[in-house]
Amino acid sequence: MNINPQDEILHAQIVSITGKPVTSTPMMGVGGPGILKVQGPKGEAVLKYTTAIEAAFYKDWADIVRHKGLGVPEVYAQGESAGKIWVLMESLPMVLGHPYTQRLSDQIAYLSVLHSLDQNPIAMAGNLPERSVMWTAQDIDDAASLWDDDDAHALTSFLEMPWPALTSKKTLISGDPNPTNWGERNTGQLVLFDWAEAAWSHPAYDLAVLCGGFPENTAVKHVVKQYLDRYEIPTKDDIDQWMSWVLTAKLVSYVWFAAWWRRGQMTTAARPGITMLQNGLLSWIRSIRQKVSPFVA
Repeated sequence: MNINPQDEILHAQIVSITGKPVTSTPMMGVGGPGILKVQGPKGEAVLKYTTAIEAAFYKDWADIVRHKGLGVPEVYAQGESAGKIWVLMESLPMVLGHPYTQRLSDQIAYLSVLHSLDQNPIAMAGNLPERSVMWTAQDIDDAASLWDDDDAHALTSFLEMPWPALTSKKTLISGDPNPTNWGERNTGQLVLFDWAEAAWSHPAYDLAVLCGGFPENTAVKHVVKQYLDRYEIPTKDDIDQWMSWVLTAKLVSYVWFAAWWRRGQMTTAARPGITMLQNGLLSWIRSIRQKVSPFVA
């Protein structure tokens, strides 16, 4: 993807950060219009063509999150060009890589502070969606169509069973704190740099994403225990209850992912994730069903 040379405002903003001449390099992602790293003799930045949600986050909520001491990319400019929303932001010197668990405790601490932001004490300054963490009948149909007949029937049967309801006061969530969306400044500050899925929702959804893969119950318990030890909202629900929420939210994220793929909403970079689901989702559901069953309404 190239920068439209006719977009003089965007080009001027880029040059003010990088200098001339400007080169651009695509950065891979599984969804969204596209991300470029732009570089010049003065420095570099990231140009992200993004969603209205992420643009609203950076415009109205990023400073509030920073005020809590959390790392969010600095934004140099944002706007719209040829119907595409863009954000020109800080390029982080380091993106976290393997082993992704090296800063897990810091990521959990970050989310516990983020989730202390709720809708009541802060004047609503911009529209972020409210997101219910549950699949729809259409999600089930679209997701199950990626499996052969017997497995599709088994998956549908599982998803039509009752699952724990994620009910609580909604908090601000990242929506996608997966291990590849974190970077680090030279100071060592952890930075979460993808906010395209930011929403008001159940905090267990963020924890589910953070757990990655097909998490075993012991791994989920480890994350939940650390989170509840730090969580600023005065709620100390039973660890097993929170585990049931996180496991259910993880399943929801997989159903959504498969459904989005079927609807053509993901790039080809998502193909390995879909293959992983096709090979392992059913056995993982069987392994967690007993854990969540006591909390089914």
